[in-house]
Amino acid sequence: MNNKTRDIICSIIFLLTGLFLFQQSLEIKSIMEKDLGSGFMPKVIAVSLVAIAVLKLVLSIVKKDSENKSSKEDSDSMGGLLTIGALLFYVLTFEIIGFILSTALYLFFQITILSNQENRKLGLFLIISVGFSVAIYGLFVYLIDRPLPIGILGF
Repeated sequence: MNNKTRDIICSIIFLLTGLFLFQQSLEIKSIMEKDLGSGFMPKVIAVSLVAIAVLKLVLSIVKKDSENKSSKEDSDSMGGLLTIGALLFYVLTFEIIGFILSTALYLFFQITILSNQENRKLGLFLIISVGFSVAIYGLFVYLIDRPLPIGILGF
């Protein structure tokens, strides 16, 4: 099976999964009248999944089928393994070192894994990682009033 066929099949599977998730999220009832409710985020995730799947499906259909590079596949496999390792690190350190530090470290390593040598700008990646982590922490703690793990460093 070539890459184009595999991408089309995966896109269809994710499209159907997103539609199923959205249908199931419609069954979640909100307890309070003016509250977004617990069904809001599953709907957002489902709509995002469907949108990305449709975009990938369209891009896969119009893509030329001339890509057959084994070195790119090896690099993709290594990137996948490194991503799994980064996620494992994030899950294991989330409660111990806190949200801000663990999220910033995870994002920095994930962005670095996904970038190639030509566009690897570590300073910019660090700024994005720390800024995003602090912004999300502020959003949850001060705007939504939901605490996130502080960790051993106190922030």
